[in-house]
Amino acid sequence: MEEMKDTPTPTKLRERTLKDLFSVFEGIYGPSFECRYYPCHFSGQDCSFCYCPFYPCLIYDMGGEIKVSSDGNFVWSCVNCWKIHEKDFSENVMVALSRYPRQRIVEEDWFFFNEILQELLFGDVVGIRDENYYLLDILSDKVCEEIDDGEVLAVKVDNFSITSVRKIKDLKSAENEIIIPVKSKGRYYGVRDESFVVCYEDRLVY
Repeated sequence: MEEMKDTPTPTKLRERTLKDLFSVFEGIYGPSFECRYYPCHFSGQDCSFCYCPFYPCLIYDMGGEIKVSSDGNFVWSCVNCWKIHEKDFSENVMVALSRYPRQRIVEEDWFFFNEILQELLFGDVVGIRDENYYLLDILSDKVCEEIDDGEVLAVKVDNFSITSVRKIKDLKSAENEIIIPVKSKGRYYGVRDESFVVCYEDRLVY
């Protein structure tokens, strides 16, 4: 995996994220022309959320992917994720999260936020819970072919931080991990309907 620069500690990052989110609830949002990084993604971007409340989302459709920081930690790189800075999507996030009390938002875990994001992106929760894993079933809109053998990524997230990533060939060997496809050269290698499949990034089902 490609190496990238260090990021703030998970605790500090989450604190900044919640502060950012609560500022949005107070009506403090929009383009931050004073920000020295503006625009960090595209001209005219919406900066209501400088820190994404769904980090690390583990959903490739957002544009991110797992990388390794210079200190050897796994991180979800959002360099190519623009979704949270699209005005319409940002407004939908505000509406979705504002339905909950602040104390609940502070106390809830990764799964709570990720399932809200799934509903925003796919219209429903697509994650499948099992005794030993949580399968992010994010291949339904892609053209896939069944393959005889494959592997997926088993990811552990603790306090909104990726603590471990490994490849497994059998979901039964998962240890309370989040299962996502392996992404390589425009292809996704994952599981759909309990079978290994290869899916194509540029070929979608309409």
